[in-house]
Amino acid sequence: MINGGFFVFNSDFFDYLQDDDDCILERTPLENLSIKGELKVYKHEGFWQCMDTYRDMQLLNSQWSSPDKFWKVWI
Repeated sequence: MINGGFFVFNSDFFDYLQDDDDCILERTPLENLSIKGELKVYKHEGFWQCMDTYRDMQLLNSQWSSPDKFWKVWI
């Protein structure tokens, strides 16, 4: 499993943030949520591909241009 980088928070999450440049989201705020049992995950079972680099973009564009768009579920 990986972290796809998507988060959904309610407004109470701001209580976990510190007002300084040393506050790192993935450290203290998320660790504290985890300790309190407030951190949850969604396990996505479908297609996923990151698009962090030019190569990733080329790969996804190539897949989209192909006739077999196996992840496309809408008409």
